Amino acid sequence: MSLGSTRIASLTLSTSIAALLLSTSALAQSTPGTAAPNAANEGMEVIKVTAQKVAQDVQQVPIAITAFTADSLQSKGVTDLHGLSNYAPNVNIDAGSPFSGDSSVVSASIRGIGQDDFAFNLDPGVGVYLDGIYIARTIGANVDLLDVQRIEVVKGPQGTLFGRNTIGGAISIVTRDPGDQFMLKAEGTLGSFNRRDIALTADIPLSSNVLTSITISSIERDGYQRVIPFANTGNWNFDPIGPDTAHAFRTSDRLGGQNHQAVRGKLLWNIDSDTSLTIVGDWTHQDQSSTPNTVLQS
Repeated sequence: MSLGSTRIASLTLSTSIAALLLSTSALAQSTPGTAAPNAANEGMEVIKVTAQKVAQDVQQVPIAITAFTADSLQSKGVTDLHGLSNYAPNVNIDAGSPFSGDSSVVSASIRGIGQDDFAFNLDPGVGVYLDGIYIARTIGANVDLLDVQRIEVVKGPQGTLFGRNTIGGAISIVTRDPGDQFMLKAEGTLGSFNRRDIALTADIPLSSNVLTSITISSIERDGYQRVIPFANTGNWNFDPIGPDTAHAFRTSDRLGGQNHQAVRGKLLWNIDSDTSLTIVGDWTHQDQSSTPNTVLQS
């Protein structure tokens, strides 16, 4: 609206400035996602968040927060936590912390505050929470976004409201509750380097008040970076390409491959109108080559 108004010569300067301020305010208030319009917000998108442990309209939460709904994540093709860094302002999420060699390691920083080291004895600067459960280490924090209802990126220092102090902020992942009707949804992706991705989600109600869901994901792809054998002209100690029988491991001749499977199950028991019990379990298996790295200058 501001760009269109600046091209009309008949508008006064005060009107153009007012239109620009109105457009800037609308952009600052907007949040990615889709939801039903609310008359109180004059047609703006309404996303319910629990950043303060209370269901609130994201427009009414008095903290800096960016929220993503499931439809928004799907439309943007975001399948893991790393993909959020392209859409959340002042947020950087690096999959594969420097020198870790593992794509499941997350190096997250908000407003420049984070933790790059993936050591077990160091706490992350940005806390990652899955259904309220704190992921205490960066290894394995790059979770697959399976059957997600919404993601909330809360910026700034967080106290014990999330159960753990974090100096940079918090990333809260909330998965979808099972539905009361049977539902089956499947997706598949084929691509170069023998890419084969499969995702399956099913809602299976056991009774009117006991609801279950299961989500299965498998991601497979060959490595796209070829490893050039090192010409050992001196007395250098290096890992050879292929099987190393002396140390009982195998070094891949390609990097950047994927072999990742994940399963998540959820049970919701609505005991009565005021009481419910939720049980969530997930399993992840990963056996793949290291993340690709290239020496730009020696």
